[in-house]
Amino acid sequence: MCHRLLRFVKHTACGHNSFQGDSVIDCRSRDCTISSHHPSPCNPCTCRRYYGQPHRLITNEVPDKCPLCKRS
Repeated sequence: MCHRLLRFVKHTACGHNSFQGDSVIDCRSRDCTISSHHPSPCNPCTCRRYYGQPHRLITNEVPDKCPLCKRS
């Protein structure tokens, strides 16, 4: 099932994560409408239409507080 890869930076001073961006990961399945391998046309289409659970990835750790905690 196709899913999103969510990228975060971890702020070690407060323990929070800051969202940096996301990417779509293609499952390459013919029965997933989001996939680039889904046939067109697909009639009647009974294929999966939703993303799977996102995968979270910490890309970096920084020793300061997150932007929200810095304001407090």
